[in-house]
This record gives sequence, structure tokens and C-alpha cells, in this order.
Amino acid sequence: MKKICLTAVLLVFLAGSSVRPESGIKMLTAEAGARSVGMGGAFSAVTADPYSAAYNPASTWGITEVTGSFGHNTYWENTRIETGYLSFHKRSTVITAGVQFASIDDLEGRTGPTTDYYEFGAHDVSIKVGAAFELEPKYILGFSIGWMYEKIDVEEGSAFNFDLGLLMQPYPDLNIGLAVLNFGSTVKLIDESYDLPRTYRGGIAYTYHDFTPSADLVYLDDDLYVHLGGEYKLYEKFFIRSGYRIGYDTKDFSAGAGFVRRNFRIDYAYLPYKSGLNDSHLINLTFEI
Repeated sequence: MKKICLTAVLLVFLAGSSVRPESGIKMLTAEAGARSVGMGGAFSAVTADPYSAAYNPASTWGITEVTGSFGHNTYWENTRIETGYLSFHKRSTVITAGVQFASIDDLEGRTGPTTDYYEFGAHDVSIKVGAAFELEPKYILGFSIGWMYEKIDVEEGSAFNFDLGLLMQPYPDLNIGLAVLNFGSTVKLIDESYDLPRTYRGGIAYTYHDFTPSADLVYLDDDLYVHLGGEYKLYEKFFIRSGYRIGYDTKDFSAGAGFVRRNFRIDYAYLPYKSGLNDSHLINLTFEI
């Protein structure tokens, strides 16, 4: 039975995507978490981090304590994203709950061809709950169910969604991750219906002493992107990170750092944008209890 389930999971990942380029709730496709952004968003095979759930729900595997992480992210000039994830281990299962809130303020709206305008905002919310468990030795299955909500000016819409992830660990220091995110219903705003931003991810991460390089392939909106990154641990307390993205028009390089003291870790990431967009700064506080 386990082999049948594993085969079914692999077929889902190998299936073609039917996502349309005009998918909605686009703000929630932004990379979440200062640690992962510092590593170039190559995070679908990096384990034991609450923010792993945003990239692959199976990659939270390895968390043994109650672990939470909360972040504040500023994107461009008037966009902010607040995030929070909480994970805990119970009966051979890692359970994770996550919330993301994105907002853009001071947008200009017009009712006709005039210089007069009024200001409005746009808001996206995502709430997800999921679990990761061992399907069979060296194969971890993860899933999450969630609800997404979008409001632009006075118009609003919502949708339910489902994430599915697989983590393979052929060797103790090698992880291979596969994930499909945001399967779900459409979002309807006014008279238009939009697909959720369905995303396919495949990645690899390898830990060699204190260095962890990682790489992801991401398929979104009929385009393929490459994410490369790495993390190096210094003196058991400090982390330095760097990453690079291929295929995007507005972003490529990123860098970050982290500091651990007892049960707390502070992470920071810097992501510069092109095309006149302002740089992004992300900060996270992660704790274990």
C-alpha cells in the first residue's frame, strides 16, 4: 500500500501544469522567510525549519521541539508581508500552521481618464495547516490545506487550496524535495475568475560539514526558474548565506546572515530589485521551546 501511495505522489509531481499566466493572489508568491531568501529561495529540500512549509510541506521533517518563526518583510516601496509559522512534533508527525499577510498601500485609482484619483489598498491573506510524516524509510510525505483571501479596493474573493510535498533522503546528508503548491479553486473578483498561483518545485540540498548548498527548479505561470543558494555556519553561532536566481527580470542576487543564542535565532536577508524597484529587507525571529 505504501508503494502505491508513493507512486501516486510521484505521478502528481510529474503531471503537467494547467496554471494560467493570469493567476491571482500574486503577492503571496513572494519568497517567505529571511533564511530562505538569503539562500536564493532554494529551500524545497532544506529541512527542520518552520518556513520549509512554504516551499515543501514535507521539509518540516526533522523538527523535534515546538518551533516558531515570525517575520517582517518589506518589498519595494509600499509593500509589506508579515509571516508566522509554528511547528511541533507529535506521534511521529510534524504538524505546522502558517499565516502570511501581504498588503500594498497608497495605490491610485481613477474612475475615468482624469488626473484626479483616490487612494486604495490591496490585501492578501493565506492560512495553512499541514503535516509531514514518514511514508516509508527515507521517504517523507507532507501536505497542507489552506484558505486564501484577496481584497483589492472594495472587491474581494477567496479560495481553498492544497499543497503536497515529498522529501527523499537517500543518504543522511542529502535531501531531495518535490512539491506542488496552491492546488485549489479559483478566485473571483468582480466578473473575472483567476486561478491560484500554482507552483511546482524540485530541489536538492547537501550538507558537507558546516556548509549546505542547495538548488531548486521552479515552474510558475508557464515559466521555469532556477534558484541557487548556500549557507555556511561559523563557530556554531553565526550563519552567512548567499543565493542567485536565474530567469527573473527583476531579481537575481541575495544575501543574508543569522545569529543563534540559546533557543533563539535572528535572521536577516537582503534582496535587491531591478527595474526601478526598491530593495527588499527581511528579518525573522525563530525560537524553540
